[in-house]
Amino acid sequence: MRLKVEVVKELIIENNLSQNQLAERIGVSKGYISNSLSGKRGAGRKLLAGLLRMFPEESVATLTTESRVV
Repeated sequence: MRLKVEVVKELIIENNLSQNQLAERIGVSKGYISNSLSGKRGAGRKLLAGLLRMFPEESVATLTTESRVV
């Protein structure tokens, strides 16, 4: 799955966080956050779980886009 980059960036801004602070709080590397937001890497379970803990009002559907062709 890929992150909806604009949604996640907006959440970061609204909560006055940097990408580094977000990475620390959800337990992933800052490089993982950066690569996910730039589209170089998909969103794994650890990243999604962390985002859902940080932003409980969000859901997997609001944070990701399914990029697979069936």
